[in-house]
Amino acid sequence: MPTHRQETQRGRLELHLLLLGGLACLLAPWGAAAVRLHPRDATSLALLASEWSGFNGSDTWGLRHVDCTAMEGVFCDKDGFVSAIMLKLLNLGAPIPAMISRFQRLDTLMLTFCEITGTIPDALFDLRRLNTLAIAGNPISGTLPDGFSRLTNLEYLYLASNQLSGPITPLANLLQLKELYLPQNSFSGSLPNELGNLTAVTRLLLSYNLFSGNLPYSIGNMASLKEFLLTYNVLTGTIPDSLSRLHSLELLDLSSNQLTGSILESPMFPSSLKYLGLNRNLLHGSIPTSLASLQQLDRISLMANQLSGSIPSALGDLRRMRFLLLSGNALSGSIPTAIGKLTNLVALYLQENQLYGTIPSTLSNLSRLERLVVGINQLCGSIEPILRAMRNLTVLSLSGNLFSGRLPNAPGPSLTQYRVDGNFFSHGDVKFTNCSAVLWDTSKNCLAASLSVCGRTSTQRPTAVCTAFCGVVAGSASPACGGHGYCALNAFTAMGECTCDPNYMLNSSNSNACMPGAVGASLESGSAYVSLLGSASVLSNGSILLTGGAPNQQGAAFASPAMRLFHIPDKRSPCGTELGFLAAFSFAMSPGGQGRGGEGLAFVVAEAASEKGASVRLGGVGRRSVGVEFDSVLSVKHSDPNDNHVGVNVGGSPVSLASATAPLILNDAQTKHAWIHYDPTSGGTLRVFLSSDPMQPLTPTLTAGVSLCSVLKPTASDSLFLFGFVALSGSQPQRHAIFSWSFTTGL
Repeated sequence: MPTHRQETQRGRLELHLLLLGGLACLLAPWGAAAVRLHPRDATSLALLASEWSGFNGSDTWGLRHVDCTAMEGVFCDKDGFVSAIMLKLLNLGAPIPAMISRFQRLDTLMLTFCEITGTIPDALFDLRRLNTLAIAGNPISGTLPDGFSRLTNLEYLYLASNQLSGPITPLANLLQLKELYLPQNSFSGSLPNELGNLTAVTRLLLSYNLFSGNLPYSIGNMASLKEFLLTYNVLTGTIPDSLSRLHSLELLDLSSNQLTGSILESPMFPSSLKYLGLNRNLLHGSIPTSLASLQQLDRISLMANQLSGSIPSALGDLRRMRFLLLSGNALSGSIPTAIGKLTNLVALYLQENQLYGTIPSTLSNLSRLERLVVGINQLCGSIEPILRAMRNLTVLSLSGNLFSGRLPNAPGPSLTQYRVDGNFFSHGDVKFTNCSAVLWDTSKNCLAASLSVCGRTSTQRPTAVCTAFCGVVAGSASPACGGHGYCALNAFTAMGECTCDPNYMLNSSNSNACMPGAVGASLESGSAYVSLLGSASVLSNGSILLTGGAPNQQGAAFASPAMRLFHIPDKRSPCGTELGFLAAFSFAMSPGGQGRGGEGLAFVVAEAASEKGASVRLGGVGRRSVGVEFDSVLSVKHSDPNDNHVGVNVGGSPVSLASATAPLILNDAQTKHAWIHYDPTSGGTLRVFLSSDPMQPLTPTLTAGVSLCSVLKPTASDSLFLFGFVALSGSQPQRHAIFSWSFTTGL
């Protein structure tokens, strides 16, 4: 699944710091004549070298080395005064000393990823010639001093990836600023209206902070703005239409906030816009046709909102469009035939909506398409002829629809995912160029049971389901379900099968029948009560913030009510009938200081008493608990395999029963999707699946043998258990968020 922007915040930061590094070449071109260091600054450099003993190159500084071109990281003007100090990727392990103010000709100070500690010193504000200040990637803490207003010549300010907090009001009067980078800190409060005075700023990056309140209308005065990134904050209110006045704006990303309201039909965005990212907000209403006037658009990303109505046919006029990402809304109607005019389209994401009808034949024009993701809708008909022209597909996801007819063959050699499960395909065959390179699923269709793909057969629907869709219209009582359930025609995992009434369970030998038995249940975000412990809080969009970005925080959240995992008829039966479960959730973990991890988070099944205040541990809560940890710290004491792993822990122990390296970087602040499936048969097996894509992979990241009966020790009067999450930030300012979740028992 594509990220919500073309490159990560850190990648963007490093790119611009690299450009700053190129400034060094301009300051001291190859073959330049020696410039004699002024005696005053020679003394000052010697003192600075003594402050930063962790810098090995400081032995080239001082009174005995007066050739500016021979000093590492130091550059001089024509008079021999120090004009730039540029160091990166060092372990200085000390604050910026007050004596930095001695360098009165200094116009560039770059100390990036250098383990600079302490706070921003007031002495910096005596450097009135300072043009560039880049102190990103350090554990600098505290708030922004008011003295910033004295740096009237400052044009480039990079404070990203520190531990800074509080408001950013002191920066609002830096009228010469051209680039302002503040992501991955803990800045908070409302964005000041005075930001609108920064009319020279071209790049404004404020992502991964704690900004709240409304987006100020005055942003529309920042006439030079080209890139505006404000993702992963807690902004509320509506999107101001003053953004339409930003006639140079090319990239706008306001994803992962709590913005409300609708996208107005009247122009809200400038015609210069190329990238529009509004994912994971609370936007509602329809997608306006006015977006079609933004002819420069390369990407529209509106995923995970509450948008409804149909997809406007006018979007087909955006001929430069390469990414159309609309998954996770409530869009209805059919897919417009005009989408077939987007011949530059690389990714089309329409998953998890309410779309119906056939796939228009015009989509066969999308020969450059690499990712077609339309799962979990009500799309029907045959699709195989349309896919023949899509030779560049790498991801094909049709899961959980009503497609029928011939099974689509693999359209090209680059395919890595092929998901057609949960449909009604009746015949055909599929062959992959390289079976080992493709994640595929053809299960729960109406294919011949003998059909083999890559040497493996898949479980198919019972004949009764294929011929009669449980025999009834969806939502009405079904004789095929034994009169004790409902037929579901559009459920991702039970397409055309029975959903049983309370106190009934699906017959394991006949998926079209419900029989009396253990009670299964389901809880999901948005409809269940959540009990909170420690630093945990629930945001207005339903997301759970377990830790908020400060060190040494502990937070836990448990869904209520407790769920039954065992059906124990009497005291003589130790565990009775043990139920399986499926937990599915999406989450994100931010980096700690300098990209290091905090402790991580864990999914937990625990005794019901845990929500009343048991101590929080990463592996679990209390002795009667099972946890799956997503750990971003290497603890040799706890036998961790590395600082990026998944583990299964029992009894609250921090030592994992089993562990495996995560296939993704856990603490990069990107959304991850996890599925944890417990199968009680054969002694109990826990399987953990992890992906950056909302589609469950076919291969688990970790499989562990564990018996819930042995660990949880239920009794006839104590067979209810809580599902939830715990997280610890440890010594690092890590944030842990759960965006959506569901827990289902009785599987």
